[in-house]
Amino acid sequence: MLHFRRFCADALAPAPARDAYIKRGGGRGWPEQCPPVRASNAYGFDVLASVDIEFRREAAGGWSLTRTDALTADWGWVPEDAPPDAEAAPPQVQEAAWFWDENQVLPHPIAPEVWPLLRDQVKVSTFLYLTTDPGEMVLFTDLPHAARAFRVLPALVETDTYPASYPWHCVLELDRRHEHVRIARGEPLCRLLPVRRAEFVAREMDDDAFGAFFDRGQAWLATHGKGPPGPMMDITGAYGRLQGRAKFRVESCPDPE
Repeated sequence: MLHFRRFCADALAPAPARDAYIKRGGGRGWPEQCPPVRASNAYGFDVLASVDIEFRREAAGGWSLTRTDALTADWGWVPEDAPPDAEAAPPQVQEAAWFWDENQVLPHPIAPEVWPLLRDQVKVSTFLYLTTDPGEMVLFTDLPHAARAFRVLPALVETDTYPASYPWHCVLELDRRHEHVRIARGEPLCRLLPVRRAEFVAREMDDDAFGAFFDRGQAWLATHGKGPPGPMMDITGAYGRLQGRAKFRVESCPDPE
């Protein structure tokens, strides 16, 4: 299970991914009409931008933030072992986006020869604290089949063992073919895919296993294919009808009793 907490009431909760993100016109053959494509679109949770963010490409290289907002947490931290009269720490303040620092030392140094390769990258806050059950992690990645003015750098985060006390961010790489990039509040920012920590094995099938597999495929075509048997049978609707889709839902925080 993915457990999340919003940074504040103004931050947006993640949302289940959707089958389609582009409104198409008439006709047949659009990618979103393919059941596996629709399933990939709808697999996971979308992180939604909690504020409007705008970037402008600079003539000298790099980018500038032309619009971004910081959010302030609506709670203050008090340690569990603090005395009853202890005051809460000041609420955290979180910027929506920030670039790598050319002279950065922490959380890791950036060498001068590496810096030019990072000028198009920006870190954008999800405004979400995230954790998972033991043995589960989260893959931060881009929306499938999305052609946007930026791409999300995939990152596999061990949210079960690393209890980050700050909202997670994703790293975007802005497309230099654009002079202006805008991400509106409510727009999908990145995709969260819960994955299990396990040993996954790829093994080639032997002759017997492959024969059984191929026979099963021919039997499936004979049952669900339309028209006379042939090298290209019509299976329109069959795959989607039999498809076992994963389900994703978001639950709100229960009211205290």
